[in-house]
Amino acid sequence: MSKFIDLTEEELIEILNKDDLNEDELKELIAAMEGKGLKGMITAVDPNSEAGRVAVEYIEYHKKINPVMPLSEIEVMKKNLFLTKVDIENKKKALVSLAHVGRPDVFEALKQYNQKPDWGLEVWSDMALQECRTFLETDILEEGGISVMALNNK
Repeated sequence: MSKFIDLTEEELIEILNKDDLNEDELKELIAAMEGKGLKGMITAVDPNSEAGRVAVEYIEYHKKINPVMPLSEIEVMKKNLFLTKVDIENKKKALVSLAHVGRPDVFEALKQYNQKPDWGLEVWSDMALQECRTFLETDILEEGGISVMALNNK
């Protein structure tokens, strides 16, 4: 029996954020999180690498977005990814926001953008695509799911 099974969602996330788990404990924690119906992506990064610093920035950016978007805003953000007149800050907002939309059309837009992202948004694009894939898969399967991504310095 897992030592994490009786913990609340908040307690599980707090333990995850402490980042002091061994591999077996991480597997148990993920199983407990999935058992609670949580879904999302866990990214392992080297915070001392450039890619790691960018990944942390991507993760922190989640605090700036509205988790619920009207359909019209989703369509605008998809288009904004490909417009040269849209500044990097708005493309960051679009990437993080769209990453949470578990729809095939959004996944395809992120996949297309990921083939040739704007300079400096390569890691953001990779992470948004993986995160959207996780939400899409869990929405299709109608159950919680957590993916784990190890980000190496490019």
